[in-house]
Amino acid sequence: MIRYGLEYRLDNKKSAMYGVQHMILFIANAAIMPVIIAKGLGLEHAEISDMLLRTFFLCGVLSIIQMRLGHRYPIIDGPSGLWLTVWISLAAITSSTGGDLAHLRASLELGMLISGAIIIVLGLSGKMKYISRLFSPLVNGIFLVLMPIQLSMSFVAGMFGTIYGGQVIAPKDFAAFWITVAAMILINIKGTAFLKSIAILIGVAVGWIFATGVGISDFSDMGSQQSFIILPQPFAWGAPEFDAGILLTCIIGSFLLFANVIASFLGTADVIGEEFTEKQLNRGTMCFGAASILTGVFATIGFVPFATSMGIIRMTGVATRKPFYLGSAAMIVLGVIGPVGLFFAAIPPSVGYGALLVLFAVIIKQGLDNFKKANITETMGFAVGISMLAGTGIMMQPLEVFEKLPDVIVPFVSNGLLVGVILAIILEQALRGKGKDGASDEGEGNAENTENAEERNDF
Repeated sequence: MIRYGLEYRLDNKKSAMYGVQHMILFIANAAIMPVIIAKGLGLEHAEISDMLLRTFFLCGVLSIIQMRLGHRYPIIDGPSGLWLTVWISLAAITSSTGGDLAHLRASLELGMLISGAIIIVLGLSGKMKYISRLFSPLVNGIFLVLMPIQLSMSFVAGMFGTIYGGQVIAPKDFAAFWITVAAMILINIKGTAFLKSIAILIGVAVGWIFATGVGISDFSDMGSQQSFIILPQPFAWGAPEFDAGILLTCIIGSFLLFANVIASFLGTADVIGEEFTEKQLNRGTMCFGAASILTGVFATIGFVPFATSMGIIRMTGVATRKPFYLGSAAMIVLGVIGPVGLFFAAIPPSVGYGALLVLFAVIIKQGLDNFKKANITETMGFAVGISMLAGTGIMMQPLEVFEKLPDVIVPFVSNGLLVGVILAIILEQALRGKGKDGASDEGEGNAENTENAEERNDF
């Protein structure tokens, strides 16, 4: 039940209290992924710190932009799990082929810029309602299952402590990983609704304390910051560079994120009890495109509206905008304080990957739930089976398999997640209505189905 609607004028004391809650949720969702991907991209500790600051800053700025100009709901904008999987894959390809990680980083800047511009054009075109129909429960299910599978090797390497060059299992990293996992699972089983909503933050804190105690978390750089206030630096990874393959991958990845974007918009509207209009969809899409552009300009992992925000609204009954503005403003302030970045940059990889393991395990469950809603027939079983087998099989191939292919398509065809989801979209459209058993109805598209939307996670 919503106690305070969007337009309710909450007093300053309660607004501050709920604003702190929003800030905690921002930090819980924004602090892990940048650390993981930054190390994969070859950044040094100080560069990771600066990237974290830019991420925090953009979390606040982009959430306010969406609130004012886009969907106008209290939905957190933050780092996307899809981009984490795609960027780790690109970094692995680049490193294994002797490529230049600096060129990759600069190419990602341009890729996010151009893909963001394309999204804005789609929003201006008014065609989003048609595009959204491609993301049926079947397609979303394949997406949500393949994405964690693609990261599974990284999870295991993080658990063993071999993620960045180690050759044997490191017992301290192994213990820190599983302590983080155990803490998060325990909170999700025994904790209150609010504690469950910040289980990532608490789990990381517990694992991080252990890691510090056994000497695998390094705070030695905390005193090395030259300036207390650090403003976000545009193009921190250098001038944008063109790489056709990376650009293609960024465009496809942005397209696939529409599933998360639409679920977030529609689910939140459903929780608040408002009708989500086509105008809001188009404006929200344009702001999502602007977010991609700004993450390219300020060199950080791509953003997405977090579907978990609707769960917080349902839990607290608070949808009014003022606390959300305060939480967003707090993130902007944190995003320019140098020691904040250095502090979170010290999160050990084993702790970060432990937190991500739990998060992505839940995502697999949500993918299976989508399959239930899809009412998969025998004919549509071909779409599921072929997409899953092809996507998973590609993930298992050594990168040398693709070295004879044109460079422009290697980043795409070597990514099992992207290939699997594109196959799912094509096969579902081709097989719809075929066979004696028929197929899922046109009305099963993701845009029309908001039932249980709050169960969707952020990817």
